[in-house]
Amino acid sequence: MKKLLLLTIILIFSLQVNAQEESSWWVFGDGAAVEFTPNPQNRSSLPFVAASGLDTDEGVGAISDEQGNLLFFTDGSTVWNRNGNIMPNGTGLFGNFSSTQSAIVVKAPETPDVYFVFTVGDFSTGLAYSRIEMNLNGGLGDVVAGIKNIILIDSSAEKVAATIKTGSNNAYVMTFAESNATAASPGSGDYNALFTWEVRGIPGAGISFVFPSPIPQSSNSNLGWFPVTNGSSGSENGMLRISPDGTKIAIANHNFGTASPGNGCYLYEFNPANGQFGGNGLQLDTGTVYGVEFSASSQYLYHDISTAYSGPARKDLVQYDLCDPANIISSKNTFSTVNNESRGTLQLGRDGNIYVARFDQPWLGRIENSETATPTYNATAVDISPGLGKQGLPVFIQSNFQSFFTVSDQCQGDATDFQLACLPQVAASMWDFGDGNTLSVTGPGVVQNTYATAGTYTVSVTVTNVSGDVRDFTQDITIYENGIVDPIDTTLLDYCDDDNSGSEIIDLTQFTADVLGTQDAATFDISYHPTMTDAEMDTNPLPDNYDVSVGTIQVWVRISNNISPVDDGCSAVASFDLTVSTTPSVSNIPDFELCDDASEDGIEDFDLADYLPVIENAAGNPTDVAYTIHTTQMDADTGMNPIDLTVPYTSTSANDVVYIRLQNVNDADCFGTGILNLTVFARPAITAPADIEVCDDAPLDGSGDFDLDGLITTINPTGMNNVTFHNSLNDADSGVGALPSPYTVSGNEEIFVRSETPAGCYNTTSFMITVLAAPSIGNAPDLTNICDDSVDLNQNLFDLSVQDAIILNGNNPADFTITYYTTDADAQAGVNSLPLSYIVPFQAGVTSDLLFARLEDNTTGCFNTSQFTIIFERCEIIFPEGFSPNNDGINDTFSIPGLAEQYNNFNLKVFNRNGSVIYETSASNYQEFAGIPNTGLNAGDGLLPTGVYFYVIQYNDVDIEDTASWVYINY
Repeated sequence: MKKLLLLTIILIFSLQVNAQEESSWWVFGDGAAVEFTPNPQNRSSLPFVAASGLDTDEGVGAISDEQGNLLFFTDGSTVWNRNGNIMPNGTGLFGNFSSTQSAIVVKAPETPDVYFVFTVGDFSTGLAYSRIEMNLNGGLGDVVAGIKNIILIDSSAEKVAATIKTGSNNAYVMTFAESNATAASPGSGDYNALFTWEVRGIPGAGISFVFPSPIPQSSNSNLGWFPVTNGSSGSENGMLRISPDGTKIAIANHNFGTASPGNGCYLYEFNPANGQFGGNGLQLDTGTVYGVEFSASSQYLYHDISTAYSGPARKDLVQYDLCDPANIISSKNTFSTVNNESRGTLQLGRDGNIYVARFDQPWLGRIENSETATPTYNATAVDISPGLGKQGLPVFIQSNFQSFFTVSDQCQGDATDFQLACLPQVAASMWDFGDGNTLSVTGPGVVQNTYATAGTYTVSVTVTNVSGDVRDFTQDITIYENGIVDPIDTTLLDYCDDDNSGSEIIDLTQFTADVLGTQDAATFDISYHPTMTDAEMDTNPLPDNYDVSVGTIQVWVRISNNISPVDDGCSAVASFDLTVSTTPSVSNIPDFELCDDASEDGIEDFDLADYLPVIENAAGNPTDVAYTIHTTQMDADTGMNPIDLTVPYTSTSANDVVYIRLQNVNDADCFGTGILNLTVFARPAITAPADIEVCDDAPLDGSGDFDLDGLITTINPTGMNNVTFHNSLNDADSGVGALPSPYTVSGNEEIFVRSETPAGCYNTTSFMITVLAAPSIGNAPDLTNICDDSVDLNQNLFDLSVQDAIILNGNNPADFTITYYTTDADAQAGVNSLPLSYIVPFQAGVTSDLLFARLEDNTTGCFNTSQFTIIFERCEIIFPEGFSPNNDGINDTFSIPGLAEQYNNFNLKVFNRNGSVIYETSASNYQEFAGIPNTGLNAGDGLLPTGVYFYVIQYNDVDIEDTASWVYINY
């Protein structure tokens, strides 16, 4: 079934399906490994990888069995079995860890469990092979001692490649070497020749071997080598690669660090039917090319251009389209530039992507969309940590990855797409889809076929290119069974929230059998998801024990074929509703309480219907719940004999009990019960307070403030009830219009009291409050301070008693008390009264203040207040006419009593007869004149001569006239 979210999926299939599994495991670099199943997953933490000690700088070979289980791997010098242990006789092979392609493993054509490991060393070591038999050493394999390091050519570049011979199980193995090199001689000169050897098998005889002589090249007088462009000195570095269809050869010469670096990449032809090389050698690039690889369809060629052996450098990734031989160079596409990256091999994977080795990185890079003209590079495609990549990746027989055409969506019942390689060159194609359907197509294009049943089909196509070339291709494809979501038994979809937690744990796996129906449980995976998108994308799977909240939710189920390599798993999705009903429970229902009426018989009528919201709230307001009330627990448990809630229910005593049943309307098995107490409370006792008298306070309006709250303890000694005060009995009975405290009372007023219990039962009483009149008080006139011989000029003295008669205002002084205060607050409170002889320190610039009088009735305690002003006047200053600064303690200074005390801004200057200032002082730093000048020519020279001196006092006040006079100094 096609997913609603459209995906573009390209799957690569090989003619030899089993051969793909042999490339499942890659072991490489420093303890790194991945497994293609079919997509690479990080397996570098498996014990055998870490234990093997593998740390190869460049080339490596690996092989898996036909089921994809790892058999062994090698760095060209040492062979490790699948457990990471060195095979017997598995050391000392002629490869080298620092060889670009140190080893390739070729399965023996006709001998089961036998493999040939072909090795090339670094620099001058040639191509050799060794035989491994897996039935030895308990099935872990041995390197056969007698067939180890068999030299085919004594010198070659660090390059080796292999492909399957057309129409057989035999293989061709090839390398790049000196044309005059042989099995016994390393030859000389630059590398300038291609050699290939055949790995042969005798069908039916179970015999496989490597033919020792290279295939004679008819184009070169049947010599065993094919001439190619000379590789410059050091051209042993870089890969040799054959296309998956076996028709093209690419030689990469890195040569970094040599006198003539570069030499680039060359493209030649090969005939996989007879082992013949061809072509004049198309030079694709002249730079330092190391890694090279073909796409699975052989349409595209990729290589790197890397400027460094290791460490930070620049690496370009380049693509060529090989479909049109005349325009290969012009099709060059540098699609990625990677900085801080060194050289590395490129290797095609089972998934059709091309992987890139990254030196000392915990990642494999990946060229994606490699079968298109717009490839992309993902530098961190596969996490291989804790392993590290180096320069090399395993080398495999390239024909294992051959694809004649690409296929997408191989699910039963879906339209499967087929697309030929080099599509622009296709003029016509005739398809046989292997299921009885055929299709003839003119021109290029994607063709489709829908397979009704799953299985393996042999698809054949005859392709006519625009050049008139006609070719036949045959490829096996697998169509996978599509999943079907069978309906789920609806009786499994309703649940109760048994513990009232708000959710229920539901085992989703119980639905799996219904979803599968008759489908094979080993073939199909079932998963559950919260949304349709999650189900389609196979993301956010729900846990098996899924915590479902109360209510109805939609769950999406996905069934997918687990043996399908298709990303969507040949899947189907559907949904079902899970309902979790509340299993109602209720406890601690608040008692339904009523107050007894005047009959005080403890029996009342209860409106149970009106009380249902309280019961619902106690139950947590569960959804989809119905309530009934019963007189017995048995009736509540069985749902029998519910009380009629349309009429009041009369209790049988002051403490009655009824029983609540809570029934979930969605599920008859979901119910709970609870107890409701019906209580009738007696009216509370109440104590009436004594009548109260309160004085009229200011303003004298016949009213007074009364602290009602002070009576609560008298009315309610236990403090259990709520006490309020009211103007009327009706308000007290209704509990409305509560009076504030303090409360203003006018004249005589009856106050009504309500005492209410926490249960809402109440009683009332009343008392009287009378407001007593305050005495009348007179308004005293202003009062001026006293200036006489007894007055200290630093003070203002007032005799307050002179105001008493006016304050009494005609009242009998024997019945009243008069006191005076500095603030109205003190006067109102009757605290901090003043003495009748009131002294205020002199304050310069202050001329008046207020005092407050309090007249209190000695009988009632009621009082009244008034205020008057006290006025501060300056006392007259007497200026002395002389002084004698002879230090006898008598009249030693020019002292002016009251000057500094009464004036705060004056200046005093003293002049001699010549009018010169000889002394200065001011209020801010006043010093009495002692006959010694402090200014002028004689400042500080000692006492002035006897005589008359003049002075001026400037008060610096517009309202006060300055003083000018004289003073006589005598000794």
